[in-house]
Amino acid sequence: MDDEGVRIEITVAAPVDEVWQSFRDKQKIRHWHGWDIPELDAEIDHIYFQNAEEDGTTLIVHGHDTFALTPVPEGTRVVLTRAPKGTSPEWDDYYDDITEGWITFLHQLKFAHEFHPGEARRTLFWPAQVDLGVSGKPFFSAANQSGQVIEEWGPGLLVTCPKMTVVTTYGFSDDELEALRQKGDAS
Repeated sequence: MDDEGVRIEITVAAPVDEVWQSFRDKQKIRHWHGWDIPELDAEIDHIYFQNAEEDGTTLIVHGHDTFALTPVPEGTRVVLTRAPKGTSPEWDDYYDDITEGWITFLHQLKFAHEFHPGEARRTLFWPAQVDLGVSGKPFFSAANQSGQVIEEWGPGLLVTCPKMTVVTTYGFSDDELEALRQKGDAS
């Protein structure tokens, strides 16, 4: 077992109380956590409510991964400290994938607050890196993934890594979203 867990840190340009609501209000969690799947509401309930404890502006999920929100001059610092690998042996095979997911989700949180506060989103997901033929302004870069702001998506967010592509859009019609899905499926 490793001695230390992974630490992921972002700063969101929004007040702590607004960001905290994005961890405690199920509808607001839908604006940033994961992507559109039929099981999203159940996943949100399982992670953030059934298996969570809060203390002020600290949230502990599954008894070991801890989100701590603190005010900073730029807004809110969100620090996720993951328990060391081996804490939940049944999840060890997925530890790195879960960590990568949290990196994506926290940047989706930052994006939602800074570009579309309070707005609903529509997402697409592919379990591989796909070429959508777009490029945008860099939003974040991590060891295994990066995000770009794509203006024509509302603006939206494109997150890519070798194991997945996530598209977050705003204001897209069903037809626009389906056309983008088909483009990704064909790449």
